[in-house]
Amino acid sequence: MCHVSFDTHSFHISHHAAALLQPLKNYRQIMSSQKLKTVVTNVPPVTRALTAAIIITSGIGLLITYTRDPEATTHNNVPVIGLVPGYWLHFPWTFLTACLYENNIFAFITSLVATLLGGKYLERAWGSKELLKFVIVTGVIPNILTWLTFIVPFYITGDDDFLFNYQINGMTGVLASFLVAFRHLIPEHLVQVFGGTVSIRVKNLLGILTAATIVSLILFQTLVVYNLVNLGWVVAWAYLRFFKWQDGVQGDRSETFALYTFFPDFLHTPIKAVSNIVFGILVALKCCKPFPPSWGYDLEGQASTSRSTPGPLPGSARAEAERRRALALKALDIRLSSKHTPSPTGSPAPTYTSQSPQTSASQQNNPVLFDAGETMEATSNVDGDTVAIGIPHDDDKDSN
Repeated sequence: MCHVSFDTHSFHISHHAAALLQPLKNYRQIMSSQKLKTVVTNVPPVTRALTAAIIITSGIGLLITYTRDPEATTHNNVPVIGLVPGYWLHFPWTFLTACLYENNIFAFITSLVATLLGGKYLERAWGSKELLKFVIVTGVIPNILTWLTFIVPFYITGDDDFLFNYQINGMTGVLASFLVAFRHLIPEHLVQVFGGTVSIRVKNLLGILTAATIVSLILFQTLVVYNLVNLGWVVAWAYLRFFKWQDGVQGDRSETFALYTFFPDFLHTPIKAVSNIVFGILVALKCCKPFPPSWGYDLEGQASTSRSTPGPLPGSARAEAERRRALALKALDIRLSSKHTPSPTGSPAPTYTSQSPQTSASQQNNPVLFDAGETMEATSNVDGDTVAIGIPHDDDKDSN
């Protein structure tokens, strides 16, 4: 009897404890749902749509892969969604859908995280329309160029493997283009990993990714990933350099964004020579607009000694330097005004309003970029005079 009474008493105690803990569990569920709702609603519309498209497209591809007859095919290609070179006439829409389809769990998670973080930042900096245009350009064109890298060898060798044994899919080309956009907007910001023990400048991320694709190509023969990444960043650079409109100016012709700056120093001379030849061909074909004759520039944005324009040309190295200096002065003014009490007269501190939308993203204290600490450095070099102002944010005083 004592034993039974003890069990009953224990049951009543545990039941009473569970009843007491139930409101806490309900509170946690409510808070979790509210937090999830906040996270979802804070994501801009195009970024949210891209994330949903990746999930839906990859889910459909997974469903097709595991429901079809395993004896009907010897590979895991899904030509109705992924771009299989030999089936492009049957499924031409795959030039677009292929960049949204991930058939690998690691690539799927990486694409979701990178799209949420990168897309959110770029959409706030550029706007929804410009981000959508950028994603379409850097998603479809690299797919077409990668498709050509399989079609041309097929016609040369006659090997059917180039048509049916490869599938072009994944967001790697678009993600590489995001790194080019970050390099254009916030090249000196820092991304901290491993708890802040390692800090990488944004402008160096693309080089790390490119090196990783080379190693992967050698070790694992990942030809599709290699082509998508390297063609993706080149297409993104060309679009930002020559075609994207910003403040009434088409492209960014500044020397700081020249093609050779993406390569090691020992390759600068040959890259300049080749890029100038290519630029001349594109101008002759009317694919690109030539530089104004009054301002002698080559493809790399270098000014000649003869100028007939008194002021800096928009997008030139001088205009870029002045823009960076104005940005630094404004950031310094904001920081000083936040630390000092306003004067009795109540007169506001002077502000500097000469800026472009693309630089406004870099002056916001916004930890969106990979949740990393950021250090904003603005350096201008005008006619040999250098002004360097480093402005660390409060939450990363130890980032240096």
